[in-house]
Amino acid sequence: MLITMRKTAANRVREDQAVYRTKKGRLFDHEDLDVYQTALEVVAWLETMWAEASCSADLRTKLDKSTTGIVLNIAEGNGRFTGRNQAMFYETAYKATIQSASLVDLATANGVADVSRVEAGRELLRRIAAMLTALSKVAAHA
Repeated sequence: MLITMRKTAANRVREDQAVYRTKKGRLFDHEDLDVYQTALEVVAWLETMWAEASCSADLRTKLDKSTTGIVLNIAEGNGRFTGRNQAMFYETAYKATIQSASLVDLATANGVADVSRVEAGRELLRRIAAMLTALSKVAAHA
């Protein structure tokens, strides 16, 4: 009986498939965050810096992991429902931002890289740190 009912109702009761998009036309909400887009800029900036900075492979790996951690924790935090849970991920992203800034200092300590390009990356990291601090405070009180 249920099978027959399913067959007859399948053509009558249904919703059209909706295409989900954010306000800015992206697929996921975290993609609309300025802090997320800035974190992606840091990753792109880092790729251009590898040609100039002469540092160990271990240091490059650590820097890659820390900048990737920024991006992933912002996305994960934005997807959480409770404010405290969101704040936890934003705080982890903040820690990864500070670690990334320190690793940039280590990677460019020998002075091989262009100072203005290094400062541009540091400025991106400063912006991310400020935005994450604000997001953490707002999320923790939500």
